[in-house]
Amino acid sequence: MDTDTSHTVIIGLDALSFDYLDRFDTPHMQSIRKEGVETELESTFPPWTGSAWPSIYTGVDPAHHGVYSFFDFRETYPDDATVISRENVRTPAIWNYLTARDVPAAVLNVPVTHPADSIRGSLIPGYLAPEPVEGSPPGIRDDLADELGEPYRIYGENEADGSPSVDDLVSLIDHRRRAARALLELTDWEFAFLQVQKTDTVFHTFDDEDAFRRAYEAADEFVGTVLETVPDGTNVIVCSDHGIGRTDGYNVYVNEVLRREGFVETCSDGRTPTLGESKGELGGDETDAGDGGNDGGGESVPVRMVSTAESALRAVGMSAGDAYRLVQRVGADAVVERLLPKGTQAALGENVDWRRSMAYCRSGPELGVRINLEGRDEEGVVPPEGYEHVRNEIVRVLEGLRTPDGEPAFEWVEPREAVYDGPYAEEACDVLFMPTAMNSLVATSLLGSAFVPIDKHNHKRTGVFLGAGPGFADVDAAELGSLSLPDVAPIAMTLLDQPVPERMGGRVPSGLLVDEPVFVEYGPLEDDGTYGGERDGGRGVGDEPSEDGDVVDRLENLGYL
Repeated sequence: MDTDTSHTVIIGLDALSFDYLDRFDTPHMQSIRKEGVETELESTFPPWTGSAWPSIYTGVDPAHHGVYSFFDFRETYPDDATVISRENVRTPAIWNYLTARDVPAAVLNVPVTHPADSIRGSLIPGYLAPEPVEGSPPGIRDDLADELGEPYRIYGENEADGSPSVDDLVSLIDHRRRAARALLELTDWEFAFLQVQKTDTVFHTFDDEDAFRRAYEAADEFVGTVLETVPDGTNVIVCSDHGIGRTDGYNVYVNEVLRREGFVETCSDGRTPTLGESKGELGGDETDAGDGGNDGGGESVPVRMVSTAESALRAVGMSAGDAYRLVQRVGADAVVERLLPKGTQAALGENVDWRRSMAYCRSGPELGVRINLEGRDEEGVVPPEGYEHVRNEIVRVLEGLRTPDGEPAFEWVEPREAVYDGPYAEEACDVLFMPTAMNSLVATSLLGSAFVPIDKHNHKRTGVFLGAGPGFADVDAAELGSLSLPDVAPIAMTLLDQPVPERMGGRVPSGLLVDEPVFVEYGPLEDDGTYGGERDGGRGVGDEPSEDGDVVDRLENLGYL
């Protein structure tokens, strides 16, 4: 294989969808579509930022990198869970492999990359990192700020309080655009990974076609600036972690369903971690993203407000669920949402008693039910001999669950091992499910109802892959078929003329690239992002980098080459 490298850049646009890409004026992305390759990019399960972006940058699915949610539930219950970080992603990233090959990288704003890996090049973390976090090497954020003439920001100025305007989101995308240009010009790189998050945020925050258009057009300007800045002949990938679209089914309150079936026990003083709570803490000057939204210093203001609201409801003989259904019938639910801070509606009424329950849904985006198993969970109540019976009963209940329209709530309900097969599969939920057509969302709170109608925008399983440059072959999208998120990293490695790590689970479809990939085994990754001796529990172990014939022959026999 040629030892020279070709410049390659990945532009990650969160929640990019062909539906909206076709709708808006995005000349720079359209030029990539016209000159190169385009196809659908299937997200991982579950199709959420926390698990999806790590799948893109590691080349493996969640069962092989260990992240299934926005929270780290290992060895703890949901009320003690912490927000995930790079330390939860227990598999090397593409920039770790490139560091081992002495290939410099520039990484900007990629989610779940805090704390920053020490790499050959520069890395500035993105979403879920606290705002003042350092990059790699130390001081890179200050250098970037000097180049920009203003402080570099991960989050928008009004994002912490949950009330950004469209102007705020567009301004942050433009800030990211200028930062991307500055980083590419300031640093030495042959691989770059640059990400924009607000193409997702705009859909979660607004229901306004003009807002969507403005965000897409700002993102297209970002793409245009990158194209202007990179050297001629650079290979360019534009990809998204999932799609987006209108979701007008129901909030499915899985824990309410489980409570009615006797699996969930309740209490009055529990809590469920919400990302809405934690987001406010990420943008402060002296906060830590790792506490899951609990201030650790007694009752928070939202909890006090909820307590007061509950007392008032009890005084008139109403439960929180009764009250919520009432205000929905009279059309006042928007008023309630405006009066109560984000995340506090979930705390009204009874809460799941995580330690006494037999099984529960610990996080909506995780799309699953966890069994509270003796010997595995700290205060498990289900004996090992009863595990399969409980799990089979949960599968039966959820498979038979129907929405108020009479339709199945879930497209499929499966035991964990039918979905995941990897070293961290046992950390996933015991029962997994997919909302029918991804047109409903899963909620964990207890409102007294199993279903509440919704009409909003949310994630879809299919995103976007665009590729252009001298490394891409002339292939028709129909011949190519769809790709999956773990495919992006091995495609990028091949474009860089670098051997693809054997532990990557993604594939490089035949005919997509001019050069076919070569797979090799890389060595173990140390804490500082370099490769050395074996380390138990690390982000990966193996032999020293090798390209001998035995490896290639074995891969050929398995059908990888």
